[in-house]
Amino acid sequence: MKEIRKKLLLLGVLTCMGSVLFTGCGKQENAETTAAQEKTEKQTEQEEEKNEAVEETTEPEEKDQEEEKLPLIAVEHPQFLSEGIRSLVLTSEGKEIFRITREPADYKMEFDYWEILNPYNEIATVNTETMYTLFDTLSQFDFTTPAETEEGTDPGVAGSTTIMQIDFVNTTDQDVAKATQEPDSTMRLLVGNEDDLGNRYVAIEGYEDTVYKVSSSILDAVYELDPFDYILKIPALVNIDTVESVEIQAEGTDCTMEIEGETYQINGKEVEKDAFTSLYQALMNVMLYSEIETPVENSEKQELLTVVFHRNTEQAPEITISYFAYDDDYDSVKINEEERFLVKKEEVDVLIQQILDAAK
Repeated sequence: MKEIRKKLLLLGVLTCMGSVLFTGCGKQENAETTAAQEKTEKQTEQEEEKNEAVEETTEPEEKDQEEEKLPLIAVEHPQFLSEGIRSLVLTSEGKEIFRITREPADYKMEFDYWEILNPYNEIATVNTETMYTLFDTLSQFDFTTPAETEEGTDPGVAGSTTIMQIDFVNTTDQDVAKATQEPDSTMRLLVGNEDDLGNRYVAIEGYEDTVYKVSSSILDAVYELDPFDYILKIPALVNIDTVESVEIQAEGTDCTMEIEGETYQINGKEVEKDAFTSLYQALMNVMLYSEIETPVENSEKQELLTVVFHRNTEQAPEITISYFAYDDDYDSVKINEEERFLVKKEEVDVLIQQILDAAK
């Protein structure tokens, strides 16, 4: 747990707020010659036309860079590194069970680009260390040497509904894989029957006549993964640089945290930056313990604490975290209307007390 918190601090959960510089301009008192001061109407018109031409040529280019994404190429013999994977979707017998994808955004820190969109949502923070261990396994698949099949053997790949889709950068150059933001290639791996030696037949969709073998134990480990192992155990990671204010309700007490430039306020009272960031860090200190196995009916819930993060950019979603009494040892946590995790009650109690102390 300490290592996770240390990592969050190092990665910039509590980054320093940048100072704002204001510059002014004064009048130039010394007169220049009339010839140097004045511009002819023709010169002015030429400059305006030039500026308009620049705007017309640069704006579409910027728009294209933001919006244009080339279609992915379905590769017959895919080769990729773990650093080149940009998306993984697992489908078992026609049902999607896991989806992790890289979704860059200006308001995110780079390590937070990854999102698990099934079974979670974009708020869950991916544990990239665990993720890349999985990607290392996938990058070891060999699609250069087809498997030999005995006559009469049905590999079971044709029409298979157990599919692994990987979007990736089609290269084995590590520097290129790391530097390339968007995937250029894709493969849909059809998983078929098992042979007598503990391997599964697989084939690339669109090239089903060429069959390969992958160890059943490796495929089982991938398909039986626990999504909870692939997230950091915090309700939400909210970069302080993207926050305008935080509204908190704890045991009937309201507390508001606001940032205005380099001014930090708690309940309208200016406080030292260290005091502000200490409370903000405490909001991230409640750790997810497990997923909820037995939900509590809404009518029986006692709300203990609600924290709402208002963002300073339209790109970033507003995040609401609410804690409810669950049993003697644990509280449940609802994140943007989705309640699926338990946290330790003692950690919530400590946080509530810190909030009450700061609100005095």
